Amino acid sequence: AKASKDPNWGRIMLRLCNLRYLRYEENMEAREEAGENKLAEDLDLEHVLGDWRKIATAGLRTVPSPPSVRFRAALKWANVSCLEGRYKSAVEAYKIAMSLAPRVSLARRKGMVDENFDMVEAPQGEENELLLNTFSLASDAAAAAIHRGQLETAIEFIEQSRELLWKDALGLPSDLDRLETTNPSLASHLSEVLEELEQSINRGSPGSPIARPDVRAPWLTAPREKVKSEGSADDRWNSIVGTVRASEAGFQNFLRPWSLDSLREEDAPVPVGPVVLLNSSYLRCDAIILVSTNEPVLVPLEQTSKADLERLAAQVITGVKELEEGAATGFQFDKAVMEPVLKELWERVVSPILKKLDEVAFSGGKHVGLVPTGAFTWLPLHAASAIRNGKSRKGSDSGGDEEGGATPLRPDPLSRYSFYYSTTLQSLLHRPRSKSTNSSRVLVVSDQPSRRASLLGGIVTSIQALKSQLSSNATDGAEDPVRSNIHIESLEGPAVAVPDAIFKALRPAPVLYESGEETDAPEGVDAVHLSCPTFCDALRPASSSWRVADGSSIRISDLFTAWFYSRRHDAPTLPEFVFSSTTSHRIDGPATAGSGAVRLPQELMTPEAALQFAGVKGVIGQLWNAKSEDASVIATHVYKAAVTSGGALRDDRPTHTHPITGKVSRGRGVTSPNGSTPVGHHAGPAWETKGLEDGLTALRAANVPLFRTVPFVRYGP
Repeated sequence: AKASKDPNWGRIMLRLCNLRYLRYEENMEAREEAGENKLAEDLDLEHVLGDWRKIATAGLRTVPSPPSVRFRAALKWANVSCLEGRYKSAVEAYKIAMSLAPRVSLARRKGMVDENFDMVEAPQGEENELLLNTFSLASDAAAAAIHRGQLETAIEFIEQSRELLWKDALGLPSDLDRLETTNPSLASHLSEVLEELEQSINRGSPGSPIARPDVRAPWLTAPREKVKSEGSADDRWNSIVGTVRASEAGFQNFLRPWSLDSLREEDAPVPVGPVVLLNSSYLRCDAIILVSTNEPVLVPLEQTSKADLERLAAQVITGVKELEEGAATGFQFDKAVMEPVLKELWERVVSPILKKLDEVAFSGGKHVGLVPTGAFTWLPLHAASAIRNGKSRKGSDSGGDEEGGATPLRPDPLSRYSFYYSTTLQSLLHRPRSKSTNSSRVLVVSDQPSRRASLLGGIVTSIQALKSQLSSNATDGAEDPVRSNIHIESLEGPAVAVPDAIFKALRPAPVLYESGEETDAPEGVDAVHLSCPTFCDALRPASSSWRVADGSSIRISDLFTAWFYSRRHDAPTLPEFVFSSTTSHRIDGPATAGSGAVRLPQELMTPEAALQFAGVKGVIGQLWNAKSEDASVIATHVYKAAVTSGGALRDDRPTHTHPITGKVSRGRGVTSPNGSTPVGHHAGPAWETKGLEDGLTALRAANVPLFRTVPFVRYGP
């Protein structure tokens, strides 16, 4: 096969190498037990590693091989190198795998990859459970790079792999999808060459979790005629990709793995405050801090391990399930689960990070972005600073609340930071949507009819809190330039909160005010408030949903199809802000084995996190059920902060420090068509998540227990 340059050579060699490695492992066990010389087995290992390397680089040399086969070979080479402590070799292998990953991702989406020999090795019956098997690639690659002292490479490994994996899992548009909208002919040519590279094996692949029609771009399903060209498929691929990068506007990084150097470019988007990437691998656990310095800062988390984090995550999931089923009270949940989990997270994870932040981020700002990976995504890291020396306050005035919940623990006085989450570093770098006016459209969706007030006249729902803060009459007749530009559209109750009405409301439309004035141009929705039961599908995040009227649901995939795949001229645009409030939150995915152990997908993507990953600037959500009155307090402070922080003049906008270059720039705000806000001109609301911290402070001051404050989280600044 090699002599005839048969592409099957790589496939055959990969199977052979995998079998030889299995034999090596068996022989090593036998010789170790017998105390015999292991030289022969060591030579076998050298040969296997060398052959994996040949397969992974075959397309770059004399024998072409399908990209998916080369990708698998690179992963096997990297994984075994890590097991053997050969981190230099592992980093080299992971770099090759990352360079092939965009190509393999496209092939999987189009069903070109051989599903009988796929990169996902799932147990029988779980072939579609992508998240149980794949995400360790990012964490293990980063850990290998950290072992080598290559922090920037570690960050790039995390970002490159997780960005691709989450885009595939959520069905978000790929680079090829974007090219299809601007140059269909070139995109078609590239698809044909990719199919040729993969040798058209199992091109249907209906079982692929990525290649399902419901998560593919609708216009990529039609058959196309082959475009004939001279030269090898590998040469033609490189030629077409080069042409796209050189000739298509906005495609200079087409299929190019993300690089940390992109943050050093002039006018690069600026994350708010320091950013901490948390990496969990079987090799080691670490935090990497990006602040206004030239180099990332490493915080080895030596007191914890991946197994420890998974144990804590299982403890939280089990406890939440018991709490929601009524098998445990709030007091029992806090004492048995929250307090010990938060104490351990504080001592082993959060406290070391904050100590290092105090040293290196003295000018970085109060708000800290957390980018968790692996088991970290399942844990309430944002609440760990609620523990002070692992002890709760004592006293007759703090014995719990009327519902039996434990008294919340006072924040550690050394902590000067508040935390927000981000699914990836890149999701913090989306440029803000340009607006031609200062008007703001707010869409309210609820499966329950509108409630104007409680029997006692107070605010008891998050929607009531929204209207009390954003409506034009919230200022007792005083003129408010921010509130007067806000238009609230309500879809509340079974008669109106139906999917068709919701998607229609999400489309750009002129804003008609009570005065009869109308905006000159259609505007998209700026903020969405969802007060509906939430379903989080940890295995298939694109299926996570909000239940609206008449038992219907709005799935993540439905929203993404409307936002990214619709060709309508009035297709919905992404909002800047989403608030998801629910008294009914359910998560599906964690499974209990026969031994009683909880088996979790390697990473958790909540529906709110999925929105932030897709480009929504800020999202507030919940990790489990919350009480309506607690959500109303949170909503009051969030929307109050939106209007009080909004309307800032151009020179009053807050400053932010770039986490890599240290460059200071003004915060984001509403801009006019020429890119500036004239001095003296009031902007719209500041759709940010930081108001959540004020709400949580108010709840803690009222001695609200942990199980009622911890579930509230924010994604994005």
